[in-house]
Amino acid sequence: MKTKYKFLFLIFTACVSSILIYYFCEKSQPVSYRQDLISYQNKVDETELMDTNYTINDPKIIVNPYGISPLTALVIFETRDLTTPRVTVLGKTTNANITSTFKPNKVHYLPIYGLYPGEENSVIINVNNKDYVIHIKTDPLPEDFVKPTSVTSSDNLNGNELYFVTPSSKGYTSAYDINGDVRWYLDDYFLWEISTLKNGNLMLSSNRSINPPYYMTGLVEMNMLGKIYYEYSLEGGYHHDYFELSNGNLLVASDNFTNGTVEDYIVEIDRDTGKIVKTFDLTKILPQNQGKNENYTTDYDWFHNNSVWYDEKTDSITLSGRHMDSVVNIDYETSEINWIVGDPSGWDKKYKKYFFTPVGATFDWQYAQ
Repeated sequence: MKTKYKFLFLIFTACVSSILIYYFCEKSQPVSYRQDLISYQNKVDETELMDTNYTINDPKIIVNPYGISPLTALVIFETRDLTTPRVTVLGKTTNANITSTFKPNKVHYLPIYGLYPGEENSVIINVNNKDYVIHIKTDPLPEDFVKPTSVTSSDNLNGNELYFVTPSSKGYTSAYDINGDVRWYLDDYFLWEISTLKNGNLMLSSNRSINPPYYMTGLVEMNMLGKIYYEYSLEGGYHHDYFELSNGNLLVASDNFTNGTVEDYIVEIDRDTGKIVKTFDLTKILPQNQGKNENYTTDYDWFHNNSVWYDEKTDSITLSGRHMDSVVNIDYETSEINWIVGDPSGWDKKYKKYFFTPVGATFDWQYAQ
């Protein structure tokens, strides 16, 4: 009987412990749920954008349609005949206006970007040579949004271009007009290089981290509305830079974490399949113990590559090693070193043949570029 009671007591204790653990851990700190962004956007396409039964006199207006680009909107309406709409987002000055002309159509999905934050924006839509004015209200910028402290512009030198900036970790990928006003931003962490691809879309990092401090899981291709078309996930993640090749493939600054090092690995991604078709491992190309500068604080990040660029004429790749004060060019096919721009001090004799010779008495090398 004593054994039986002892067994029941243990079961009772375990049950009470489980309840207490649930109450203090699970109940007080429930696991948060976040819907996959691409799934959410696909649902938007399948629901909110399907109904086009609107007119230019009463169009459907969706602000921030894809959930990550707050200063954009989508205007939807139909016309009886093929019509070529022209959209102008009115700026605070004439050269801050943003105008776009669209292809002839009967069903119109007009992307609107360049709206001002926290304001009721005026947008002119010209249809069949007649102007229609709509007003689009946007939310203010987030409280932690960092804006320029000083802006200088020259009206006779600037057009109505937008100037894009991205953070390397915290902050907002954003665009400013010539007056320094914020006209576009993403409210999730899409980082690093931003440029226009040949198809007109943008490419940025994914919004998820794979490893601290700023290595992201891969890349996403999106438009200005924030609509994501493709996501490319990489085992070694992505940082700093990418380059679009003429065949559409991407050269990507990545990592090979199994090496025990970072920022010394380049991969080529097939855009159609997402698979890696070629790799460049700098631990097998460059010495890891030479040319060190004061930024070299650990063997883990010995090179710190922060750029990748392909030259079609020479079939070569140029990389920028911040922690070795070196810009290095290698052959695309063989991975052999072609040349190095930087101070040859601290390098072994066998590598000095790759360095350029300074010209001029006042010459000085770049450092920690």
